[in-house]
Amino acid sequence: MARLLIVFIVIAAVAAIAPWLIDEKGYVLIAFGQWTVEGSIVSFTILTALALFLGYLIYSLVRYGWGSYRNLRHGFFARAKERKQAVLEQAIWALINDDMEQLQHTLSKGKVEDHWQDFALAMRAKASLRQDKPDLALNLLDELSDTNRAKPAALWLESHSDAEVLATLRQQCSSKKATSQQLNLYAQVLLRLRKYSEFAELVPRLVKSQSLNEYQWDWALRQYFQGADKTQLDKRQNELPKHIREAAHTHYLRAVVRIGDIASVTDALKKLLKRGEYSQLLSILSEIEQGDVEALQKALQQELKKQPDEAEMLLCLAYLAQSQGEHDLASRIFDKVLAQQQTLPHPQRAMRSYRATQQAEKALLVLDHS
Repeated sequence: MARLLIVFIVIAAVAAIAPWLIDEKGYVLIAFGQWTVEGSIVSFTILTALALFLGYLIYSLVRYGWGSYRNLRHGFFARAKERKQAVLEQAIWALINDDMEQLQHTLSKGKVEDHWQDFALAMRAKASLRQDKPDLALNLLDELSDTNRAKPAALWLESHSDAEVLATLRQQCSSKKATSQQLNLYAQVLLRLRKYSEFAELVPRLVKSQSLNEYQWDWALRQYFQGADKTQLDKRQNELPKHIREAAHTHYLRAVVRIGDIASVTDALKKLLKRGEYSQLLSILSEIEQGDVEALQKALQQELKKQPDEAEMLLCLAYLAQSQGEHDLASRIFDKVLAQQQTLPHPQRAMRSYRATQQAEKALLVLDHS
């Protein structure tokens, strides 16, 4: 803008000086309709320069005013955002310190960002239950968005009697019009109350309505096979619909391995090994703590002769060694894998063997890269 103004001034100055140089006064005549304006070039040049200067001044003032407004507006919203962030931080610290009175006071008096609103409501509901105010807790839980309504299942259960909440959900979910959120909450409640047969009956509807995402399914199936002996695990596996049973098979195998009855599923694990499904096998064996692993160990060693540097098979062998208390062997295997890659899928297992063999530095290294 400044350059344009200078150009106009130069043109106007040349136009004003030129008539004097050629000894001609010159004049300017502007006519529009019945109106005419007549004057000398000098006066016209001065007026033009003044008009340009005034336009530039107005432009500068407008730009300055708009910039000041934007800065003020940005500062206001930034401060408001900082206040909301401070409220959330104070509430989290109160929750950590189990100070429910401070938590309730902080969140009831202050505001948080919209995307944290459901978390604030759930925390207030938890505080209300700790203060023996179940009615207030229910009102707060009712305000949760449909997306997150089913997530604080423990709070829903705590705010009702088990029989009451189960009866309500049964009635709601008996209808074909039950929402995916209601089915999701019903599934969580059934698992928390250990109603495994009812959960198995509900599974086809959960699949059809897509009520659970991948992570929720992982949690649900882990809970379904949790805390049972081999007989109960077999019963729960057989109660699942056939097309779901295959998808749940990995969770079933994890549970069997977790209770130490690995010998009963060794053939199934060998099949995974022969099919080259090393990641799935590794996921299952990450649960092992004890058991008869001799047959599977021999099968792994045979496969490793063909692929001696296959990291996932090496880690499977290390987990089996750990389950037998052979931490020296497990540590050497972890060393070999770490020479190939910096991270491990289950770093806590490597740390356990390194600690058992007095290799604290390697344990810290694994922790740093996890």
